[in-house]
Amino acid sequence: MFKFANQLFLIFLFISLPYFGFCQKEKELTEEQLSSYPHWIKMMDDPNTNYFKALDAFEAYWEKRVEPEEESELITEGKLTREQADSMQQSRATWTQAQLNEYMRMKYQFKRFKDWKRSVFPYVQADGRILSEEERMQLYNQQLKERTGGQK
Repeated sequence: MFKFANQLFLIFLFISLPYFGFCQKEKELTEEQLSSYPHWIKMMDDPNTNYFKALDAFEAYWEKRVEPEEESELITEGKLTREQADSMQQSRATWTQAQLNEYMRMKYQFKRFKDWKRSVFPYVQADGRILSEEERMQLYNQQLKERTGGQK
């Protein structure tokens, strides 16, 4: 009987471990972790992410990197000189296909984040929480009702 109870307990333990792991509070990432890996990509895909934490992760990652925008955009924004842009283009000409693919992937994610930031900004609460789709729809319906004076 005792052996069966131990086996049952072990089975329960192995089944429940993943559940308890998911229930733990999200760990705070250090500045070094944020700057060394693009955590912001997963953060923008998480509907429960904190807007300000995602923004911090994005800014920490790109702080010591050149943003993957078109060189002309970077020159216009004063982030690069024409000489630096020319040097970057020459450097990219020697990249392997894998390096070029990674650059294009990061360029896509960069632009995607900028679009995400712009599109969710109106729904960011003071604590950084982003309204869910359901909450956005409720807000829209409420505003529509106020505009029409409650008529349908």
